[in-house]
Amino acid sequence: MKAALLYAPGDLRIEDVPKPEGGVVVQVEVALTDGTDLKTYRRGHPVLLRETPVRFGHEFCGILDGRRVVAANSAPCGECDGCARGEQCHALEFLSGAYADWIAVPEPVAAVNMHPVPDGLAPEVAAMVEPLACCLRGVERAGVHAGDRVAILGSGPIGLMLAACVADAGGWPVLVREHELVGVFGAEVGDAANADIVIEAAGTEDAWSDAVSLVRPGGTVVFFGGLPRDARPAIDAYRVHYEELTLRGSFHHTPSTVRAALAFLASGAYPWERLITHRVLLADLPELFADPPDGLLKAAVVP
Repeated sequence: MKAALLYAPGDLRIEDVPKPEGGVVVQVEVALTDGTDLKTYRRGHPVLLRETPVRFGHEFCGILDGRRVVAANSAPCGECDGCARGEQCHALEFLSGAYADWIAVPEPVAAVNMHPVPDGLAPEVAAMVEPLACCLRGVERAGVHAGDRVAILGSGPIGLMLAACVADAGGWPVLVREHELVGVFGAEVGDAANADIVIEAAGTEDAWSDAVSLVRPGGTVVFFGGLPRDARPAIDAYRVHYEELTLRGSFHHTPSTVRAALAFLASGAYPWERLITHRVLLADLPELFADPPDGLLKAAVVP
């Protein structure tokens, strides 16, 4: 079978590999590119690129025993201190290898975070369950209430998904950058200054700093976009202390947000399919990562 192997940042190859064994083996129907994969391709990743080469990709929809299924890319262990407190698991087991003909879903993931695709839901839309689950988790962490003005820094697919999640929670999402899809995902373009909540979804040090500078006194900042381990963004300590800001991280998803995300996708509340702007064959994936085309949000990758 064919699979994408990441050897090092910038070195992605499509190679013949053995069909995976162990766990639950699923035939990949379609995989999706995302920002995390692009960052991993460009600069590595502390979790996904610990050993090389590694099978690459984590958003997919596939076929198991004649039925479409989707799976998130991890599952909580249920045993660590984080799980015991109802917080993020400290020992997540990750799934990788969606850019391939077949993928092995680890048993813990299959048991908790693999689900049948609702009838009528397109496979490429169902494959968005993992990033949308992360966005729902981010809105949970933000504590969005009805009427809250929520500024989102970043207008890529994650920013647009966050806007839909904020609107669904009763908030008023404002994106700071123009994009033709802003309106159809429940948001508007506007000034982020003095927002009740600012969600950083750009994944840059400047965006982290900007988020703290833009939120209103007493407001909440959610750092959604991950930074390299050695990043040290400049944060306005005066504002944090004297204006009593709340700063929260949001990483990953939970089983409940995975289930909620699949239902949200199946609801048809938003035109999720418009987030997919390109389609490529697996053989052409290295070229897409090396030179992303203009206007790329998400690409559907077909084995």
